[in-house]
Amino acid sequence: MYVKNYNEDKKIELNGETDNISTRLKEENITFKEQAAESENVSYISGKIKQFSQDELSHLQNQHIQIHNGTDLEAKIISPTPLTEITDESLTDFVEHNVYKGGSYKLWKINKEEKEAIFFQSYENRMIYYNQNAEIKIHWNDDLEITRYEQKMFDSLKSFGEKYTLVPTQAVKIILDKGYLPANSTVTKTQLGYSTLVLLTETQVLSPTWYIHVVLPKDKKGEKREVDYFVNAVDGTIVDIEQNAKETELKKQ
Repeated sequence: MYVKNYNEDKKIELNGETDNISTRLKEENITFKEQAAESENVSYISGKIKQFSQDELSHLQNQHIQIHNGTDLEAKIISPTPLTEITDESLTDFVEHNVYKGGSYKLWKINKEEKEAIFFQSYENRMIYYNQNAEIKIHWNDDLEITRYEQKMFDSLKSFGEKYTLVPTQAVKIILDKGYLPANSTVTKTQLGYSTLVLLTETQVLSPTWYIHVVLPKDKKGEKREVDYFVNAVDGTIVDIEQNAKETELKKQ
């Protein structure tokens, strides 16, 4: 019922604007390296926070695993094996072969200074962006040995409700209209995923959301700047997902 009412109030019509946005991008010398499909049909999804049990984790070898509050998994590697180097491939391989249902997560970010990598859970190959209940954090030491990781995940993810035909140019137009896309910028990536719409006691509702990565013009010091934007693909609002995730985490502490 919430989603139905939300759509009636918020749903926007953005079809038929492709020609207009292409002209505006050209006039502003904005490069759009469109990587997402021209259009995708998606709907809302919902899921319950996974309750882990030691029995279903017994096949994971060389790990000391603790479960906190039923939902927070913490694993310490007993005899770490050094990686040749920290890469997307090496970290993804570790997660797929050493973490519970690791194949359902995708690498989001590597922070070599903090020696940490973040993986987001995915649904039908689309990431769930910055949800504290759907991620893995991998940690390593100076010898490139993975020493521990934390994991949370959704269980029983499923889609529901009306399907929407979504086009990446719609999301780019929104950040352009809001003044977040200055002249001479480059949109290097558009990717469709999900962000949190409704937080309920046991179940969360997630909305289709565009991730847009932009390389901005160099600043006065000649340094390149990059920024990520997240746009709700149904109502067109720009979502500060990272800030929302931090605030949610603080509330839990």
